[in-house]
Amino acid sequence: MGRRSERIARTTARQTPVILVDTSVWIDYFNGHNSVEAAYLGLCIADAGPLTIPGLVLTEILLGVRTEAEAKRITRALSAFEFAPELEKSDYQKAAELYRACRARGLTPRSTIDCVIAQLCLKHGYELLAKDRDFDAIGKVFPLKRVSTTPMVQDRPRASSF
Repeated sequence: MGRRSERIARTTARQTPVILVDTSVWIDYFNGHNSVEAAYLGLCIADAGPLTIPGLVLTEILLGVRTEAEAKRITRALSAFEFAPELEKSDYQKAAELYRACRARGLTPRSTIDCVIAQLCLKHGYELLAKDRDFDAIGKVFPLKRVSTTPMVQDRPRASSF
């Protein structure tokens, strides 16, 4: 187990939740956008808080880069964080069930990937840091834990890039 993995294991044992950061927040962070979520992510990184990145989020981030140099820089920066465990076949089936349950309540998620990410959070008890409206809808039907950025200080730090 690497140092970061050991730190996450110790932190998790102390009941500090592991935070799964969604693609839109990482993009804001890397682009220096001053969203509340990106500022919160910056604080988590500075605090060495337990963060995890699923493979789908890594893929989405790298799909948006324009150059190989930028892809390498972002890949290097993200390698400092825990990679989320892979899901099993049953998890993908549960993600589809999640979608259908939301749709039955008139809250249809737009993204299949968001349903899979929500299932990952539900399975492992991760708190989700996201800006995406799909997660608002999913959270109305399932007990999806969301990071509250409300207590952010008024003079929040500017998001920075690696």
